[in-house]
Amino acid sequence: MAHEHTSSEETAVAVAPERLPDDVDVARGLTADQVAARIASGQTNDVPDRASRSVKDIIRGNVFTRINAILTVLLVIVLATGSIIDGMFGLLIVANSGIGIIQEIRAKRTLDALAIVSQAKPMVRRDGVAVAMAPKDVVLDDIIELGSGDQIVVDGEVVSSAALEVDESLLTGEADPVHKASGQQVLSGSFVAAGSGAYRATKVGGDAYAAKLAEEASKFTLVHSELRSGIDKILKFITYLMIPAGALIIFNQLFTIGLPIRPALNGMVAALVPMVPEGLVLMTSIAFAVG
Repeated sequence: MAHEHTSSEETAVAVAPERLPDDVDVARGLTADQVAARIASGQTNDVPDRASRSVKDIIRGNVFTRINAILTVLLVIVLATGSIIDGMFGLLIVANSGIGIIQEIRAKRTLDALAIVSQAKPMVRRDGVAVAMAPKDVVLDDIIELGSGDQIVVDGEVVSSAALEVDESLLTGEADPVHKASGQQVLSGSFVAAGSGAYRATKVGGDAYAAKLAEEASKFTLVHSELRSGIDKILKFITYLMIPAGALIIFNQLFTIGLPIRPALNGMVAALVPMVPEGLVLMTSIAFAVG
């Protein structure tokens, strides 16, 4: 029986809300010394930048590709012979790179604009005074006041409630506001639909719910595509095939037919360019951009 009683107590403790720290005064909020101590220990709401690629990385990633390298080498050979017209296929380098850069920069702007938690300034109790401050200045255990329309910027526990109702539709999809009583949890990214109250910040920075969602949503990843993988394999195979093929063609042009070096180089490039599926790559880029 004693063992069963102990287990019941442990279960009760596990489901009970977090106990308010002894040094936190709900009515007055944190003191300047308490705030300084939490900042020193890294318990702030300063969320790191999202993991989207910079414009420089986007340009580098779309310019320095395998097909651009192949076409550039062939273009340089043609231009070295003085035949500019025969080098018009070089415009495909600009087209492929331009489409990729434009669509990825547009995606980057969308990701950078993604923010479940806006920059609305919450009212935080500090030394007995409610002060409006930026979300990044909130620290652990701050007491944050809530009113109708206010946004919850960090995860927390309600410490006072006057008919407080929270809209969590952005997080859960639930359209109906949820009543929040003292001791219940609130999540960042939700809004106060009605009533008023206050809550204590229990999770800040990267630990907050909305911060985790924003980080996952804005992380740069290349989605696996069977079409892209197939094209990469084709280009890799063609790269290795073009070297001996080019050598045989130039040998035939110079020693079998007896052409001068410049016409021989032009003939070699003319034979190699059709081997590169630049049209397929261009149409794929256009399809991805439209999609």
